[in-house]
Amino acid sequence: MDWELYFKNIILERGHDYYQMDAVEILNTSKNAIEANVMGRNIYDVRISFKGDNITSMYCSCPYDDNCKHLAAVLYYVDDHQELFSKDNDIRNLVCDSSVNDLQEFLIEELENDNDLLNRFKIFTDSDIDDDFYTKKLMNSFSKPVNVMRFIEEDIPVLIKSRQFDLVLKLSKSIVDYLEEISNYDYDAFYIIINKLDTIMISLFNRGYKKPVLDFLADIILTNDNIEILDMLTDTYSRIGDVEKLFEDNLKS
Repeated sequence: MDWELYFKNIILERGHDYYQMDAVEILNTSKNAIEANVMGRNIYDVRISFKGDNITSMYCSCPYDDNCKHLAAVLYYVDDHQELFSKDNDIRNLVCDSSVNDLQEFLIEELENDNDLLNRFKIFTDSDIDDDFYTKKLMNSFSKPVNVMRFIEEDIPVLIKSRQFDLVLKLSKSIVDYLEEISNYDYDAFYIIINKLDTIMISLFNRGYKKPVLDFLADIILTNDNIEILDMLTDTYSRIGDVEKLFEDNLKS
């Protein structure tokens, strides 16, 4: 992965210095993302998302208006710790070598103590899920943009796969409201999250949930006064519907 091409040389030098000074603390990893804190003048939140060997988004809570040294520091860490993303075989072997009884006992204990895992397991087994759980989880994630990004990348795909489309649109409306709040002070997070929202809408549309998605987008386009939200979601609408007709019908009514 030629990630260094995304950074200026001076930023790479400073990022490498931060990495060598052990300023990087890894918080969470998956095969598609890594989250970290980087110690600078303050502690900065970093999230980098991947698809295969390609970086799909990078976010840092620092005020620097470009790809920063904190992002570079985390990527230098990743380069030297590839084991962060090579857990699949170890996990598979561990599970396959365990007895059914041990797995059941472990799972019961974990489900009793982890509501997040419990709801994921309900989805996996086609059981009824707790809508309020996901609503509250999203509300709690609004404390930090990185938490919202994690929710969108980890929880929304699970809900879409289980065809919880109504719930996904309900959560998406809350995300739009959150975007209005951060649009004036954290554009990097705004841009990443609204592009992820675009992906959600296209994904729902492609799964046959066409009219509700168009109605959802139309309601935002015709009632929201945030110019950047309007521009981005109007573009989304134009790729799956007739946006000119939408505006013409609105003028007639």
